[in-house]
Order: sequence, then structure tokens, then C-alpha cells
Amino acid sequence: MRLTALHTLILTLLTTLLLHSFAAQAAPGSTAALYQASGMNQHQEHFQFALKAAQQRYAKQLPASIYETLVTQSNLRFAPKKMHDRALARLALTLQDEDQRQALAFYDSPLGRKVVGAETRATSPAAIVAMQRGLPEPELTPERRAQIERLSELLPALDIGVEVSLSLASLAAASANSFLGGLMQIPESVVTGRRGDLRNQMQPNLPATLAHVYRDLSDDELAGLIKWSESEHGKLFYAAVELAVRDALNP
Repeated sequence: MRLTALHTLILTLLTTLLLHSFAAQAAPGSTAALYQASGMNQHQEHFQFALKAAQQRYAKQLPASIYETLVTQSNLRFAPKKMHDRALARLALTLQDEDQRQALAFYDSPLGRKVVGAETRATSPAAIVAMQRGLPEPELTPERRAQIERLSELLPALDIGVEVSLSLASLAAASANSFLGGLMQIPESVVTGRRGDLRNQMQPNLPATLAHVYRDLSDDELAGLIKWSESEHGKLFYAAVELAVRDALNP
């Protein structure tokens, strides 16, 4: 299964947003309110749609026997319930109640609701198709470009993108090994050894992707998102999500 750097970034955003929804389902109190306020239920639906669309696309590119093996492995590895359980186990160990309350306060604010609207539109099926066709070169003022660059540093999108890419590559290797029936094995080191290369490949695309996702936010609103991302609770939240992504992708 081969993905371009842009496709990996798109999946990264989807996976990150999906795992936010896992956090919201962990407990009935502030997490349930956070789930509703952040609109993560829509992101989860979009993620599943993107996964099924990817499977259908590979049906036209691979021999039937290899495709069936790949789909079987994919459905097992990325089963929503199992990803949910692995993410929750990690988030339960890292997120405190106060962190969730602070996140809820942010998403309940006018800025938080606008951020949610931008993210929800970005993960819709139509938006994903449009992004796969190529993003327009953003025309940014120096101030706006500096804000996007700062946000690129704060969000864990790049590290998560590497994990998504490695997980998908590992899935492809596992599917090939299963299909070959032990006649030839692809070592795991072949996959994990590409971590640095993948990071270097994805780095140049991240600012343009984030500029597109948050294009409707004003400079002041983008500054507010950066302020949340720089806060102690924001940093703890993103760190927990990054760990949860890794656990969810790797059973």
C-alpha cells in the first residue's frame, strides 16, 4: 500500500481527529460534553468513509488474492472498536480531568466552535477528494506564514504522520508476508528504518496543508488557536493524543 506524502498528511489529520473522539467517550462527564462540543462524531464518520474509499481504490490496482488479504488485514488492524480500546487505555493513563475541562472550555468558546467548523469541513468526503487532487499554493502574508509555521511546530501532525505511514507500510508488509505463506518474509526493519526519510518527505507539505485547513480563521483567531496549543493543558492534550495514536495504530 503506497501513499503520497499529501495522502499521509490527510490521514494524519483524520486519525488525530478520530482519536480526539475516542477521548471524549472515555467518561460520562466532561468528556461526553467535549465530544459533543468538538463535533468529533462527524470526524469519526469521515475517517471510516476514507478508509472504505481507500480499500475500494486498491481493488482496481491489485490482484484479487492480494487485495483480499490486504482488506482482511486492514479490517482487523483498524477495526474501530479495537482502535477505540487501545486509544482509551493510553489516554486514561495520560489525561487528567482538568485537561479535559480546559479543552471543553476552549471548544465551547466562539473560537473553538469556528476551529471545529474548519476541521469538520476539512475531513468531509468532498474536501478529502479535493485535497487529493492537489492543494492551491497559499498566498500568505509574512505574519500569517509565521503563524502557520508556529502551528506546524506545536501540533503533533508530523510525528503522527510518520506513525500513520509506518503503520500502513507495516500492514502492507504483513499482508505480503501472509500472502507468501512464509516462502519469503519482509523484515520489519525495512519498514521502521524509513522513519527519518518519511519525516523529511512530509515536512515541506505540512504548512500548506494547515494553511488550507484553517484558511477561514483570521490572524487573530489563528493566534488564539496557537495560544491554546502553547498552553500547558494544550501541550498535555496533544502529547496524550500522539501516544494514543501510536497505540491505536499498532496492536
